[in-house]
Amino acid sequence: MIEWKEITFQDKPRIEDKICASGCHGADYSFANLFMWRHAYKPLLAYCDERVLVGMPDWGVYAYPKGGGDVTGSIDLLLNEAHERGDKLMLRGLTEKTLAEFLPIYGDRFEITEDRDNADYIYSAEKLCNLPGRHLSSKRNHIKHFERNGEWEFHKICAGECINEAKAFVDEFYKEKNDPDLASEAMAIEEMFSHYEELGFIGGMLYQNGQPVAFTAGTKLGEEVFDTHFEKAMPGVEGAYTMVNREFARLVCEELPEIKYFNREEDMGLEGLRKAKISYHPDLLLMKYFVKEK
Repeated sequence: MIEWKEITFQDKPRIEDKICASGCHGADYSFANLFMWRHAYKPLLAYCDERVLVGMPDWGVYAYPKGGGDVTGSIDLLLNEAHERGDKLMLRGLTEKTLAEFLPIYGDRFEITEDRDNADYIYSAEKLCNLPGRHLSSKRNHIKHFERNGEWEFHKICAGECINEAKAFVDEFYKEKNDPDLASEAMAIEEMFSHYEELGFIGGMLYQNGQPVAFTAGTKLGEEVFDTHFEKAMPGVEGAYTMVNREFARLVCEELPEIKYFNREEDMGLEGLRKAKISYHPDLLLMKYFVKEK
């Protein structure tokens, strides 16, 4: 019997230790994401040996166990629980690395499905900071357009009044969008602001002509990887997304010089978002996979 529990801040050190031990740069099961999106996806946690288990009963699926050491104890527990419910086990969030661990043991019992919509886009820090080369010339042009449209500033978001201003900007962004499908995301951002320092967030605000036009924030993911969780810019502000992306990468690398890569998460199958992420020419598209018992 697996002893599932709801996620709390007491789990943060243990989960982060398991994520680091797994050597996987996937962002979907970082502590910050699990905590911020807990109301939307209702993840439950358990631990087995050196692995952390994440189950989402409402979705009928489990995450691939993260951590080090032998994975068979964790997988066998999940198999037993699924079978007791009369279900076949389905795992999500596998990568090439975890497939290489999983398939030699369980491969003949499972079908594999590519989960392209949840593949993570990973870029080198040098690329996002400097936008080098001909293939990123359009990004440099976007920044020139932004600079021509008025004086600009970029500031780190700190506790207190800075967070209040960022919250006001995000509220205005969602009001402009007026999209009920963004309700879960708005709730996750509210959780971020409510636990900003505890979750280890770094964020920034971009201003043009004295007015806030873009916001972004993220957390460290492993020793060399930074996860950009949120990035929002007001519609119609030319070059705002490109500028806030570049300035934030520079801020993070100044604060955390050990960071070598940025994980800008998945595109969720949204055509516009996919096009935008591909346009930066990712250094790695971290493919994800489902596996389901035959």
